[in-house]
Formats: sequence, C-alpha cells, structure tokens
Amino acid sequence: MTNLDTSPAASGLGWSAEHLRKAGIDDPREIYTSASFAERERRALFQRCWTLVADGTALAPGRYLTVDVAGAPVLLWRDAAGTCRAWHNVCTHRGILLLEGEGDLGRHVTCPYHQWSFDLDGGLVRIPQPDQFPDVCRSDLGMRPVAVAEWHGMVFVSLAEQPADFHAEIGFLDRRMATLLALPLVEVARVDYTVSCNWKLLVENHVDVYHLWYLHQRTLSAFDHSVFEWEWHDSLWWSSEPRKDPSSYTPSLPDLSHEEGMCIGAHLLWPNLMIVTTGDYLGTYDARPDGPSRTNITLRIRSLPGADGGALVSAVRTFLSEDITACEALQKATRSPAFRVGPTAKTHEEPVRIFHRMLRERVL
Repeated sequence: MTNLDTSPAASGLGWSAEHLRKAGIDDPREIYTSASFAERERRALFQRCWTLVADGTALAPGRYLTVDVAGAPVLLWRDAAGTCRAWHNVCTHRGILLLEGEGDLGRHVTCPYHQWSFDLDGGLVRIPQPDQFPDVCRSDLGMRPVAVAEWHGMVFVSLAEQPADFHAEIGFLDRRMATLLALPLVEVARVDYTVSCNWKLLVENHVDVYHLWYLHQRTLSAFDHSVFEWEWHDSLWWSSEPRKDPSSYTPSLPDLSHEEGMCIGAHLLWPNLMIVTTGDYLGTYDARPDGPSRTNITLRIRSLPGADGGALVSAVRTFLSEDITACEALQKATRSPAFRVGPTAKTHEEPVRIFHRMLRERVL
C-alpha cells in the first residue's frame, strides 16, 4: 500500500503550504470554506473581471436596469445613439442608490434623498439649494462610469478602473465558435439557481474531463469522451467532443460547421462564466459567489427566435443537475478533517490544475 502525503504541499491542485500562508489560511479546506479567502477572491477576481449581467434586449431605449456585480450596485441603460452605458449606482453626494429594479428613464436620474439630478450622460445638472454648496464644481461630481461591452446580444460589465479589452480577450472564442455566433441567436429562457457550494467547485467540475465517463454515464452517453479536445488560451478555455453516432442526430440550428453541429462544447470565460454549446443552443451559466459555501447561478439559453426554451432548459438540466449535486456533496465533504485533494489525472484533470494555477496567480 502506498502512503500518500496528505500535507498541503502534496495537494493535487498545486497548493503548497507557502501558498496557503500567503492566502492567509492554514488548511486546504479553507480554499472552499474561508470567508476571508472568499473576500480576497471578490476583490482580486470579481471586481476586476468581465461579468455577464444582461441580455441586450432587456436594455431597450428609454429603459434602465440595475444589477449587482461582486456586491456593487450597477445601473445600465442605452443612450440616444443605442450605445449601452453603465454606471456605479450611487449618488455622488451621499452615496445612496439612485435607482432600483428596472423601469422607464426620464430625462434625468434624480437622487431620492436630496434630489441631486444627473443627465443621461452621467453629468450632474442640478443641486437643490446651490447656495449651500458654494465651492462645488459640478463637473467633478458626475456619475462614475463602469466599463461595458456587448457580445452577440449579451451585455458584460467590469468594475476595474482599467479593464482588459473585452473583445480582444474574447477573440479566441469568436474564432472557435464563428458559425454559431453568426446566427441571430436570442435569449429564449432564463433560470436562476442558488447552490450550496463554493463557486470554484462548479468551475472545476466544468473543466474536469475525467468525470464525464462516470457522473454523466447516462446523460452524456451519446458523446465520445475518448476524443475530447480542449485548449486554454489566456483567460479562455475551449473544449469539444463529438457524437458517437452523428447519423442519429440532426441539429436544429442551421449552417453550423460539422464540429459545432455534431459536438458538445464546454467553454469558460475566466473566472466563472461557463458556456455550453450544441447544435441546438448556446447556454451560459455563471457562478456568482455569495459567501464561501453558497453560489448563485443564472442559466441563460440562446437559440433561434421561437425555439422551445423550456425544452432546451430541460436538456441542460439533465447534466447540470448531476453537476450541482456532486458539487454540493463536495462542499459537505470539506467539513471533514480528512478532506484533501489527492493525485489528479495526468491529462483529464489538467484543466483543473491550470484553473487553480491561474487562481493563485491572481489572488496571491
């Protein structure tokens, strides 16, 4: 019998005792359970990355939408030219929320507390009782903008002061998914979930090739896992595996390449936007941490107008429910003092090791 070293240095995910020390934690379990480590991730990752926040059609001219991004309130609308704009949803006077929920825009956004008003370019245009503020320069007190990008009908924002160029960052997937993304896809279904596990377990599972033979032995049995292809490209992960019998399936989406029509794809926009593609839909599900052991997910399905969104959601749920159940069981297992990650598969779990290497680079 081989005696496996269960010290942090032997972690199959590459975490050493020195890494844990730098992270301010003592035990590998705390990667998934520590509130202080989760806060480090929020600041180092989620307040800097690009986050999917809305379907573009939800931002019709004259309408606004409020969202939460890594705990920060953000406000979105389209300007008169049709360009999506995003702002920190706080008044520059005393910091109260300017708007809540969603609704119709007027000519101005007016603070509910002291009636300071901003135009739709974010400029401060009115201060009641201006004599009370004799030294204020209005041009210094406009709403603070948030970086925003649209990608094939999906709206992303980043809280970073100088975020990465979104379209340069996503270019690898643009090329890999070219014929699918060229279709006039629209959001046909959206479902929100709350899952009792750390967000990283969901992402690890998404890029784990090894579990496909076992956890999904029924639900994904139509696909040939032995010829699974994957590639990391900077902040993007792409993968694809073909059907065992292409003659038994006809994709509902037209004009796809053979690879996009006859394969299932699992992709990732670092750190937490998981994407799944088939010949019938493009699905996204993000893992938004709500503390160390709770994660919110929004599943969005994009397909052709008129597609049966409910049926497509059911198709995703067949394997997603298995993933969620496994990840919640993993989270429960972290309560055990015996919990450790042992040896990981040479190639089939290499994407998981790469994910953790990237995590350490950014968080530590």
